[in-house]
Amino acid sequence: MKRWKQLFFSVMFVTHSIYATQPIEVVLSSDNRIYEQGLYGIQSVFEGELKISYLDIITAEQPDVAAYFKAIDESGAPLFITIGPAATKIAKENLKKTPIIFSMVNSPKSLGIDGGSICGVSMDISIGEFFQTLKDIKPNAKNVSAFYTTNDGEYSAGEGEYTDLKYKLIYNRKKLADKKEFKTALEELKGKTDAFFMVNDPLYSNVEFEVLSEFSKKNNIILMTSFPALVKVGATFGISPDYSKIGVLTGQMANRIYAKSSTCAEERVVLPDQSSFFLNEKYAEESGIKLPDAIVERAKLTKLFDVGVNLINEGKLNSAKIVFEAILKRDPNNKSAFSFQQLVIEKLSGTKTRELLLSAENNFKNKQYAQARADYQKVLTINPSISSAKEGIQASLLAQSEQERLQGTDLAKRGKPFEAIKMFMAALRTLPSNTQASNDLNAIRNFESSNMKTYVDKGINHYNERNYNASIEIFENALLVVPSNKEALEYLRLSYKKRDAMIVLKKKLENQ
Repeated sequence: MKRWKQLFFSVMFVTHSIYATQPIEVVLSSDNRIYEQGLYGIQSVFEGELKISYLDIITAEQPDVAAYFKAIDESGAPLFITIGPAATKIAKENLKKTPIIFSMVNSPKSLGIDGGSICGVSMDISIGEFFQTLKDIKPNAKNVSAFYTTNDGEYSAGEGEYTDLKYKLIYNRKKLADKKEFKTALEELKGKTDAFFMVNDPLYSNVEFEVLSEFSKKNNIILMTSFPALVKVGATFGISPDYSKIGVLTGQMANRIYAKSSTCAEERVVLPDQSSFFLNEKYAEESGIKLPDAIVERAKLTKLFDVGVNLINEGKLNSAKIVFEAILKRDPNNKSAFSFQQLVIEKLSGTKTRELLLSAENNFKNKQYAQARADYQKVLTINPSISSAKEGIQASLLAQSEQERLQGTDLAKRGKPFEAIKMFMAALRTLPSNTQASNDLNAIRNFESSNMKTYVDKGINHYNERNYNASIEIFENALLVVPSNKEALEYLRLSYKKRDAMIVLKKKLENQ
């Protein structure tokens, strides 16, 4: 029971309204599109008021940036949200008391994040996703190459060393001294690699990318990148985080810390669990790469997904719901589409859902478990996928069953065995898997079974004296103890028959 109640209250905190005493500041590193998408995700779920700022505006308007952050610390702000590495870095350097929740940061360990007063959501996509997609496109691929020039680039490139064999690949990463070595290093790859993975590194300016793109196309090399924009101008495929979902995860984390149900030390760093897939079919064809139908379909679903997200941004929720439902029909395991479908449903019915969840929580706390269960069921009628309602129903069933079992135990102690048996049976009707209630029922039946002859004889005496209501009560109680007792069953049947006959005769006499 304790486990269920802990689970119940852990999932129910989201139903509480968060009452803001001051807006929570959100600082974006810049005004680029992907940060704006992350911001939208935060705005869509955060339950407090947000104040949006941009790092360049703050540095331009604040002659003393340290004083700006000191004022935030002294204000007692419950948290501070950053989007992008630049904003995160400057906040970490200056905020001493206020918890920082970051979003849209690659390789957060490189910022010196210790998990104490700073936590958030990383942008890192596992290189394993690239390797798996590579094998989906070209099952006989054997070698993958990557170049980098910086320590951060080395950190990003390093993961491949530990995952390549899992995908039956050999991954070769190479550190270059500078951009001057780039063309020579590429020429050395001719005929030696099947794919090239673009590491997030300063090595790649427009010039280097154009060289890499042309080289890969001429040499039938699959070019992989985490930047969707580069796919359009000349790469085979790209896998990037779902930026809006990163924002959603950030906003949900902020809610937990704002409500004081969690801390940064507990949250630490969350990795994105969903990604978007981008494909350049023309570039692949020019590279001599044949694309499987499943890969093409995957890219189409990403485009459709972007349409759905844009519809949410435009406030066209019903249309967005239709789009995400269409994606799920084609790809039932699409986690991103499912998450945003649920977000749309929450926006469409959020007020009613929150009211019902809050009512259910209050009923649960007041031990009105049947009413709590009814509220949860109404929530699932609105949205069958709300896990907290499903868990709440199970928690309510368990709590009610335990409540009934304990009432049975109390009745047994007070010398009321038949009432106790009825309560143990009620506990099992509520939750058949309540083994303790089953054990208690068997124990009291075994104890009372030695009195069966006394109960039956007493019932027969009342039957012979034509006191049928009394005999019915005694035989029904006796059958609670031993439900299969043939003598009690037969006399109970006869008692009902005789009593009903007497009632009919009495009515006839009254009508004469």
